[in-house]
Amino acid sequence: MSIIVCAQCGHALTAELEKQKTPPADRDLPGKPYVALGTYTTGHNHNFVLHPEDLKGAERHPESRRWDGCCGPSGLDGPNLICPGCQAEIGTQESDCWKHFVATLPDATEMREQPSTR
Repeated sequence: MSIIVCAQCGHALTAELEKQKTPPADRDLPGKPYVALGTYTTGHNHNFVLHPEDLKGAERHPESRRWDGCCGPSGLDGPNLICPGCQAEIGTQESDCWKHFVATLPDATEMREQPSTR
């Protein structure tokens, strides 16, 4: 299992995640998450894409305009998530009517393997 951390300060941003083994299903259906809870996939620009509820260690960006949207943040106004440890922008939550995911910024986050507890 792995966790996503801030590349700048190492602050943990997620609990343990598994790489999603199959391509995201039904990603174009309104109200459906792009990836399953507890999993992640990689985006076209080598970022991490995860379920919004899996991002536990991030904070909202202080600029309220970055959270515009009708049913949730659209993600169209720039990164809207920051690291609470160093305040670096770490990604964008897109949870408006038509999409539900968090996309991290490629150079702002990294994956760390968690040692097995078995």
